[in-house]
Amino acid sequence: MSGDVTWRELNAQPEAWAKLIRRLEGGDLALPVDLGDFDSIVLLGSGTSYYLALVVADWLRRRGFDARGVPSCEIMLDPWETRKSDARRLAIGFSRSGESTELLLADEILQKAGFTTIGVSCAEGSSLLGQAQHPLLVHEGFENGLIMLQSFTSMILALQWLSGSAEDRAQLRTLPEAGRTLLAERSDVLRDLANRRGFNRFVFLGSGADYPLCAEGALKIQEMSIATSEAYHSLDYRHGPKACADADTAVVLFSLADRDHGRALARDIKALGATVLVIGPDAAGYEGVADATAAIPQALTEGAGAVLSILPAQLFAFATAIRRGKDPDAPVNLAKVVTF
Repeated sequence: MSGDVTWRELNAQPEAWAKLIRRLEGGDLALPVDLGDFDSIVLLGSGTSYYLALVVADWLRRRGFDARGVPSCEIMLDPWETRKSDARRLAIGFSRSGESTELLLADEILQKAGFTTIGVSCAEGSSLLGQAQHPLLVHEGFENGLIMLQSFTSMILALQWLSGSAEDRAQLRTLPEAGRTLLAERSDVLRDLANRRGFNRFVFLGSGADYPLCAEGALKIQEMSIATSEAYHSLDYRHGPKACADADTAVVLFSLADRDHGRALARDIKALGATVLVIGPDAAGYEGVADATAAIPQALTEGAGAVLSILPAQLFAFATAIRRGKDPDAPVNLAKVVTF
């Protein structure tokens, strides 16, 4: 059991963001099209890259674009997604390796259906960058490990910067230093929490811009620690899923904009015997209710702290894997690229 590669790349993310921001500020990386020229935007990927697409789609919607995220396979399997239309349609596909069969097939189908396509990858010379009409290389996200970590956060940061306002970019500039601080101050806390009990069920809860991070956090638990994990919109957890909660359940709650509802939910979960970790800009507001917290700067507007908020979830998943005797560098049944 090692995990050395995964651990190193997890902690290297703030430096990767700093390098990316320097390149973005220098103008070396730019959107190849004007998003305002399109009536609708579909963002797609598979696995972590799909959750990445959901994060960016939410970011774009909040800035006035008609955007939505879909799994690459739905473009392949559901003809409705590429139905005839006179609308000007853009598709942005994400793949760390640029070799995902599903995304390559989806990109081909989308082009035939009249979409303009952008391919975003962290691998220079990848098939996606060669096939998409407009390639976008985010090489700062390149990683050697199997688990997507800095590729996820770097591609999010790149698209947020390129589609954001001057105010957005001012907030995004603060992320590298905030990331360094979070890793330094919370790593031990999250490792201790992961080792507090023999957790065997993991639940991630969040609302709004945080929901895609819940899905990604749950996936990190599955991939690294080979354990059962679930993701729900926050208050939905009361409607059935809580039936499975017990003393061996860890619940990760992304703090809600409405603190009263969030604290009430945390108290309900605690009453079931579960352990609660709260992540987000209002995490401090859950002191006395949560078992542990991981705060991000409150000044960040919704969505701007996405790459920070996922760090504690990644740390908790890594520590859980080590506690369970699993090697995050070599998860069973997984390959770095899914091809067929």
